[in-house]
Amino acid sequence: NSEIYVMNADGSGQTRLTNDAARDGAPAWSPDGAKIAFYSYRDGNNEIYVMNADGSGQTRLTNDAAHDYEPAWSPDGAKIAFYSYRDGNREIYVVNADGSGVTRLTDNPAYDLDPAWSPDGAKIAFGSYRDGNYEIYVMNADGSGQTNLTNNATWDASPAWSPDGAKIV
Repeated sequence: NSEIYVMNADGSGQTRLTNDAARDGAPAWSPDGAKIAFYSYRDGNNEIYVMNADGSGQTRLTNDAAHDYEPAWSPDGAKIAFYSYRDGNREIYVVNADGSGVTRLTDNPAYDLDPAWSPDGAKIAFGSYRDGNYEIYVMNADGSGQTNLTNNATWDASPAWSPDGAKIV
């Protein structure tokens, strides 16, 4: 059973934030440091939750029959991107930070995973297995303009933006 902890940067002060019989994982700090988004299996399938930085106020944001993973905050803290496993597909979605407005951004018969917001919040990089190989894609924050950035025989995954938004690792 995985739980979420917080600690000081030197490893001291480890404090458990979640405490339930289900798996909790993939914590992500909000840009202002006040909240933490995460996924939890506590309701029988993975859903996206948010809590205060001290572990209080745990609130479910998504509530569906799918499995939702890997939350990523938009730079302004207004939205959370995540991927959802439904009907054999994994697609990128966004939800408002209050749980309203769940919107599907990708729609293909393969896997889209690992969403990462650009520093200005205008784009989302993600990994996709839509062409028979896992590649890095980028799209506008509304899901339009999906563009393949890599095209090689290796497995390209888990994109992350440089702080100035000029590069993706």
